[in-house]
Amino acid sequence: MLLQLKRRDAAPAAAPVWHPNFRNFERLPDTKVVRTTFFINVASIALAVLLAGITSWVEYQSHVLVQQTEGAQAAIDKQKKQNAENLRLTKLFADEEKKFAEATAFVRTPITTSAMILELGTTLPPEIQIEYVDLRPHDETNPSCIVRGKAAGTKDQASGAASAYVETLRSHPVFKERFESVNLTALNADPRAGVMVFEIVMQFKTAAKGGKKS
Repeated sequence: MLLQLKRRDAAPAAAPVWHPNFRNFERLPDTKVVRTTFFINVASIALAVLLAGITSWVEYQSHVLVQQTEGAQAAIDKQKKQNAENLRLTKLFADEEKKFAEATAFVRTPITTSAMILELGTTLPPEIQIEYVDLRPHDETNPSCIVRGKAAGTKDQASGAASAYVETLRSHPVFKERFESVNLTALNADPRAGVMVFEIVMQFKTAAKGGKKS
């Protein structure tokens, strides 16, 4: 047995079994059930279809917007002439309305300044002197007439004369018709002139209170 083992160890090793591999893997057919190129082609086609759909939708929306814009512009152009005429008529109406309102206000003036002064002149007693008349018939907050003047005499005499003059104005037919109230609002002594300075406020009647304007 030792001799056999020695003989086996001394024998040369056998050459390995081999052969050269001449296969060209790039040219070999794809043996997969579903080829890789199929997935690539499907993905490419799907992406192309999606992009084409998006492009078509954008173009459609753009076309719709263009049509709407053209339609709106056509309507504007159609109404432009009529609108210009309406604006002209509106301005003309506003101008005429303003003139009419001014004329109406002038006609409805309760009393003119000249007429007021003339009527006051007919009511003056010897001891009363009028120096200032402020007529405000169209004041929206306080339509009134302010009369300022002087009353001669002693303090008591001048005070009595001013009070009596207020009663005269209240009972005057022209003033009674147009004024709702006549009040003495101020009465002060003027030592330098030796008279009493007074202020009378005559409040106009208003339509809301049943006043009559002429």
